[in-house]
Amino acid sequence: MYNVAVIGLGMGKDHLRGYSAIPDVRIAAAADLAEERLQACGEAFHIPQLYKDYHELLACPDIDAVSVCLPNYLHAPVVSEALQAGKHVLVEKPMARTASEASAMVAQAKAAGRTLAVSFNYRWSYGPDSWYLKHLIEQGRLGSIYYIRAVSLRRRTFRRGQKSWFSQKELSGGAAAMDMGPHMLDLAMWLAGDYEPLQVSGVARTAIMTDTDVDDFATALVRLRHGVTVHLESTWEAHTRPWLGLTVMGTEGGVIFDMNGPEEKRLTIFGHEGESLLETVPADIILQQPPDMSVQDHFVKCLRQGCQPQNSAACGLAVMRIIDAIYQSSASGRDVILQETALGG
Repeated sequence: MYNVAVIGLGMGKDHLRGYSAIPDVRIAAAADLAEERLQACGEAFHIPQLYKDYHELLACPDIDAVSVCLPNYLHAPVVSEALQAGKHVLVEKPMARTASEASAMVAQAKAAGRTLAVSFNYRWSYGPDSWYLKHLIEQGRLGSIYYIRAVSLRRRTFRRGQKSWFSQKELSGGAAAMDMGPHMLDLAMWLAGDYEPLQVSGVARTAIMTDTDVDDFATALVRLRHGVTVHLESTWEAHTRPWLGLTVMGTEGGVIFDMNGPEEKRLTIFGHEGESLLETVPADIILQQPPDMSVQDHFVKCLRQGCQPQNSAACGLAVMRIIDAIYQSSASGRDVILQETALGG
């Protein structure tokens, strides 16, 4: 039996659902400051140990791994404490508020000899479509990939005047780029098979949410080491049609991945046969190697097998380096050249 725990039961509820579906995994403990939410989750998921102080949870010797699902400004310090307590950690995205914080977390995990992964759950949440698209790319069905557009457009995230840690830059690190940017950048780099960004040209601004100090619009062009250009568009509030998805362009074909669409109907594949242009929507996607059930399932399986998760801390750091560069580029009006680093850890 593998014992896990969850700290923070806002987004942490999704982690509880993920862990509860895994055979031979026991949710041993949970922590949250909100007593009512703590008790409700404890009853719903039959959690034996409930704490308002997460330090008491980390002191439990029988807990093997924890999910840290707290506000962004708490990710770095709480992850550090969890690693020092000998726990493996799955941290919510964004990994941290800055690349500097994320880099320190990677170093701490290595020093502690523990696994640190980031909850880039969209790969699993939007399966099997996401995995079929990854399969098409890996099999060369689209030729050489050269462009991926990653889009998260919202009409409105919060009502005007509504205040929370999300809308305070000191606590969140940002909004349009920092909130959905990690999901979409991770998906793009995962599909490209390249987590080495070289150059970023970005714009982030507060166009409509002027009662906050966070960005409600962000866009960026990111050059990856192996030749793929990623175009990110993200809004927290904008006068546009909401959409979540990706456009992938290759030399032999392309795909629109409509993440708002129904399961197994989200992909439109564009190709050609001779001079004829083809457009198809795959039906009844069947994968020879089905993916893990969830990001939590993948995390636990990797811990049991002693291998590095696909959603590693190094991937999270690569994402944070891009987000840092978006804000830097926007402030300076110039492209940001990133120092080349080998992905590892």
